[in-house]
Amino acid sequence: MKKRRIAAMVLAAAMLTGCGGGGGASETTQAPAAGGGDTAKTEAPADAGGGKEASGEAITITLVESLTSPERTAVIREIADKYQADHPNVTIDIVSPPLENADSKITQMLMNGSGADIVEVRDSTITQYATNGWIADLGQYIDAWDEKDTLSESAVDVIHYFQDTAYMIPYGFYQRGLFYRKDWFEEAGLKEPETWQDIYDAGLAITDPANSRFGFSFRGGTSGYQYADTIYWSWIGTEKVAHPNAAYFLKDGDGATIFTLPEVKEALHYYKDLFKNTCPTDSIAWGFSEMVQGFVGGTTAMLIQDPEVIATCSADMQDDQWELVPFPKGPSGQAVGPNGFAGWGMTSFTEHPAETADFLLFLSNSENNTYFAKNYSTIPIHTNAADKDSYFSEGRFAMYMDMAAEPDVYRHAAYPQMYEAFATYKTEVDVMYQKYLTDEISDDELLTWLDEFWTQAYADEGQKW
Repeated sequence: MKKRRIAAMVLAAAMLTGCGGGGGASETTQAPAAGGGDTAKTEAPADAGGGKEASGEAITITLVESLTSPERTAVIREIADKYQADHPNVTIDIVSPPLENADSKITQMLMNGSGADIVEVRDSTITQYATNGWIADLGQYIDAWDEKDTLSESAVDVIHYFQDTAYMIPYGFYQRGLFYRKDWFEEAGLKEPETWQDIYDAGLAITDPANSRFGFSFRGGTSGYQYADTIYWSWIGTEKVAHPNAAYFLKDGDGATIFTLPEVKEALHYYKDLFKNTCPTDSIAWGFSEMVQGFVGGTTAMLIQDPEVIATCSADMQDDQWELVPFPKGPSGQAVGPNGFAGWGMTSFTEHPAETADFLLFLSNSENNTYFAKNYSTIPIHTNAADKDSYFSEGRFAMYMDMAAEPDVYRHAAYPQMYEAFATYKTEVDVMYQKYLTDEISDDELLTWLDEFWTQAYADEGQKW
């Protein structure tokens, strides 16, 4: 595939999240230099700048991860060791809590005002961290950064995502694509899926419970509601929503929600049919790990997930068994998914803000971010990434560039997580969807609950986009 400009593949930032990061890691401090693990396959690049001369004072900078995995920690450790080599007075500690409770661990540290200088900030946590004053404004450091001009448009948008203040620098984006079993499709004489209807039709044709073969990897556990959202938005199109980052509300609707639209009710019926007719029964409780394992383990034929799964498929499947294609389109003619992001923020209580910001920028420079993005399979933040590594313009990852070449079709949207009510919503919404899928409540009862929740949130907090 011909190389295209990397800038084309990074679109407007929006939420995703539900990515897994791939398994828990033990908590570590001052980890030794690591060779990289399965996903760290190339030598870390040379120092690309961003540092300053050491002052001589012994300093420890503690970075706390959220989306932890041993392989990813090893990549960060390599970059940190490069920085330490050029700054012998600085020690970089990396704390990697188990994935399941990493965000809780970070929140506790932030509430206590100690134990961290840099924390991983996600699209689902930035509002909480910034609202409470736990992370600092990085604006003055970014303004003086000699690599700010190669940041992608999406990276710049995310840096100023909350209150137009630079509370974080993203390390990459998680845009979803459709993974499918190419060998199963060929065996059944099925075409490559392009739409949600194609997914349902192919899933129905492939599903054979007697032989433990199913059409689709459903996510019915934590954050499963996000998949229902993408179906709604693909049915109605983004032109009807108030804002890409507040896509539960209608444009010019003065707080009216999408959940009263007939198209959303139709999309909800599709969502239930997809689960009932093409998915394993126990997938009502599946999270990230289970849905990915269902696909790579030979139980399901299709999976919608982030680019990090490319590495998993490459490691666990034969190359001719699977393929990655663009996010499916709905009746609106659009394919609407999240553009999830995560990155690094500096705590407001760090005792060494200048040095901490210096390491954070080093971690984020184009050489190190390109290396990190390649080994962690995220979309990088610098527009020159493809010039540094053809990985981003060739092979399966290039599918994201194909999507970016049609910005009117492949759109991004996100739930309104800037609302304080969103924290409560996350604790309740998955249970409501599970009740609907198991016929405990009707479609009208679920849609009424969704509409009333966000109508009340708007009444309490007003417009926030």
